[in-house]
Amino acid sequence: MSRIRLLDDHLISQIAAGEVVERPASVVKEAMENSIDAGATRIDLDLEGGGKVWISLRDDGSGMDVEDAQRAFQRHATSKIETFADLENVGTLGFRGEALASIASVSKTRLVTATAPGEGFLVEIEGGEILRKEPTASPVGTRLEVRSLFFNVPARREFLKRDATEMRRCLEVVQGYALAHPEISFRVRHEGKEVLDAPRSGSDAAAYLERIAQLFGSELASKLTEIRGSSMVGGFVGAPETSKGRKSSVFVNGRLLKDRRLLSVFYRCVRNEWKTDRFPSLFLYLAVPEESVDVNVHPQKAEVRFRDEAIFGTVYNALRRALQEARGEVPAPLAEVQPLQDDGVRPRWQGLGASSTRPSHMLDDLMPSVSGASEAPPRQQGLAEVSYREPARTPVPLSGNRKGRQSLRLVGQYKGSLILLEAPDALLIVDQHVAHERILYDQFLGALEGRPVESQTLVEPVLLEVGIAGSALLEDQAETLDRLGFGISVLSAGTVALSKLPARLRVEDAAEVLRDLASRLKDDGAEVLGRQLVDELAASMACRSAVKIHHPLHQDEMERLISDLFDSENPWSCPHGRPIILRREDIDFERQFKRR
Repeated sequence: MSRIRLLDDHLISQIAAGEVVERPASVVKEAMENSIDAGATRIDLDLEGGGKVWISLRDDGSGMDVEDAQRAFQRHATSKIETFADLENVGTLGFRGEALASIASVSKTRLVTATAPGEGFLVEIEGGEILRKEPTASPVGTRLEVRSLFFNVPARREFLKRDATEMRRCLEVVQGYALAHPEISFRVRHEGKEVLDAPRSGSDAAAYLERIAQLFGSELASKLTEIRGSSMVGGFVGAPETSKGRKSSVFVNGRLLKDRRLLSVFYRCVRNEWKTDRFPSLFLYLAVPEESVDVNVHPQKAEVRFRDEAIFGTVYNALRRALQEARGEVPAPLAEVQPLQDDGVRPRWQGLGASSTRPSHMLDDLMPSVSGASEAPPRQQGLAEVSYREPARTPVPLSGNRKGRQSLRLVGQYKGSLILLEAPDALLIVDQHVAHERILYDQFLGALEGRPVESQTLVEPVLLEVGIAGSALLEDQAETLDRLGFGISVLSAGTVALSKLPARLRVEDAAEVLRDLASRLKDDGAEVLGRQLVDELAASMACRSAVKIHHPLHQDEMERLISDLFDSENPWSCPHGRPIILRREDIDFERQFKRR
């Protein structure tokens, strides 16, 4: 007997469904692509149970006639390609013709569609089997309802997450296509509650910026700089402060992608221009000829391949100019070059203690070279920027014997930022900010793990724009946050009211803690709260509350800080892994001063 056999159509459909339909968000993605391809100007999505129980997507697109409505559920049925040449010039979001067949094979599906008012057609399918097909009254457009996803594949259903998690993933899909199509109105309801409403506008840069504000708040939109300089590359890049809660979306011809190569160009550009790994928000839109991009290289169409890789250089140059503008940098005007006149008069150097008797080569060492000026890293706040009056202090011995530690002598504070300690055989340099951060982290962690958190109630709640997904995340964790000292309530999609906060935090710091938390909590992290959420909150609260650099401390404040630091379980590194103490041995100084 032959060991190789042909699979039946039902099993083939379920295998194909495994490639196309992973979760409710996959259904939303496929249905939404069909709606956009059909020319819809309005798309309404209703969900129950995060989409596991019910998904309903309605559009006002062109609809389908009776024959197409039935044929659409056959495998590899599509109106978007016919020949191999069409596959090389795909201009639509969907084109493989697997979506509806795959969805219908693992759910209870109902399709109502019409190409003329009142002249609709209904198709009902359960587990791939057609139960009913008949004419029905319907407005122009299509309505797809999907119930009981994976009802006939229970093993697949068990892998789905909680309702709130699946709903957020559906929202992310809608947000992606809403960002790409501001000319379309999008509305989402979950369990009858509206969670997204993005009215349509135009298709110019202002319309795209307005759509970003609709989805993520006007505060983020106000910190974006337009990407210009190429007819193929557009979008917006954020100011440095948008690296917290960063939003990154990349589109090619209206298709939402997770293209690693395009993102790597962005990361490289930020590192080169800003000398940092703190990447700002990015909304990148590429419009390229259809024949120049292959959209059929990824199973979920999440990546593309460009036939001309010069596009990456074009993207880099456009991003570079936008990043410079986002940091407030503008090209310096070219100064007129004056001819050198040897009249025996030499320039008088200002600053650096230079004088006419100073050797010229020493000045060259101190002054930056012209050739290297363009390669210098962006100027950042440094320790040398002293802007305070140093308090008077007299060094006194510290009681450093507890837990067997050596006695230390407080030398003083350097630049209002570093605390210097004299050990018997070394100089210890303590970063006061991360030292205080470690102390507060230990205190917060103890409070968050059981002891009650002292809180303060605000007279007037503070409104925070955290985005639609962010507000859903925080609402999902409202009870836990209340135990940790935060009182929140969701006013509308994307806006949260802060009414109570931990007593140690300032209002603005508490607001930033919640924004950070909303952006950093991932789907799985939100479910496995426990230690992870506690650590996230404790570390964020400690960082916000800790004394900053360039902040002068009196002697008793330094003594208390050092004493508390060495009482902590780990005085050597902060919660984020940065070192707290640098140790410089006496022998190192002796070698550098040629005493050894």
